[in-house]
Amino acid sequence: MTKTAKIFLFKFLLLQIIISINYSPSYGQKISTYHHNPVLGVVDGKQITFEDVRNKSMNDLSLRLYQQLSVKLMEYSIKILAAKHSEINLTPKKKVTLKEINVFFEQNNLHKRGTLEQLRPQINQFLKQQIRNQHLLNQYTIALENGWVISHLKPPSEFMLEGNIKTGYIRGNKKASVILLEFSDYQCPFCGRVQPTISRLLNDYKDKVAFGYRHFPLSFHKDADEAAIATECAREQDKFLELHLLLFARQKAQTSSDLKKYAREVKVSSPEKFDKCLDSEKFRELVEQDISDGSKLGISGTPGFLVGAFNPNTGKIKGEVLSGAQPYNEFKKILDKYLSRQQNL
Repeated sequence: MTKTAKIFLFKFLLLQIIISINYSPSYGQKISTYHHNPVLGVVDGKQITFEDVRNKSMNDLSLRLYQQLSVKLMEYSIKILAAKHSEINLTPKKKVTLKEINVFFEQNNLHKRGTLEQLRPQINQFLKQQIRNQHLLNQYTIALENGWVISHLKPPSEFMLEGNIKTGYIRGNKKASVILLEFSDYQCPFCGRVQPTISRLLNDYKDKVAFGYRHFPLSFHKDADEAAIATECAREQDKFLELHLLLFARQKAQTSSDLKKYAREVKVSSPEKFDKCLDSEKFRELVEQDISDGSKLGISGTPGFLVGAFNPNTGKIKGEVLSGAQPYNEFKKILDKYLSRQQNL
């Protein structure tokens, strides 16, 4: 979706909020009511709502609008109420301590990004903002409990996507009812950066979750498509995983000659068969199918993940897309959500 289209949709959703006006039966006064699923129009006598036509991009914008409105309502309410109610306090009493800064630095393994002395100002600012956000949320809760604020905001309903593992490579529990399917590029630095997180997740969820991999080489990474084809050539000789891991470790050297050298390093049983497979681009169609399927899910950059319920017999997946090299806890949260549901597809 283009930037212009996103701006238009954002303004349209705001317009639906503005024009959704009712009269309160109790007081006879006008009240603006937020609706997360506005009626867009009528087609052949049937009302068409936002949820009838939305895709992932639209849903992301709708969710972002809800989140921003929630924060603004909270901030606006607390500011107004603080002048009237002594229970509401705009300024948090808690201060960031040096110990908390040190613990944050160690727990998040920030040594690679700089020294503690260098990062202390940024960490301090981040923790201060967290304290402020939590304080405002606590004050807002007090306001809600006392009836000083009534929120009409509702989040958009859950948006589920359907995909399939198809020819994807699977690790973990191949018979699991939940899957994390990665769409990735062997020359993408963020794809390389997320691999330690994937390894940690595999270790922690290997008995509960299937971990799939499909290709999504980006056009501006000149050797990424060849690298993807190479892993499939290695897969013919049961060496997919070995080459897969090696390529993420050597992202800057993936020419055809490099790939052939790596195939020998991981000890494919027939180097000649591998070379012929790579030179003929035997698995070009498979890689292009992966790209096409990823694009249909709304994936446009890497890494992208389809996380959700999984039917190992049909390969069908029903879930949501997670974009980017997310931290461990983000993956954990979404995996635990689907594991708690144990849906049947």
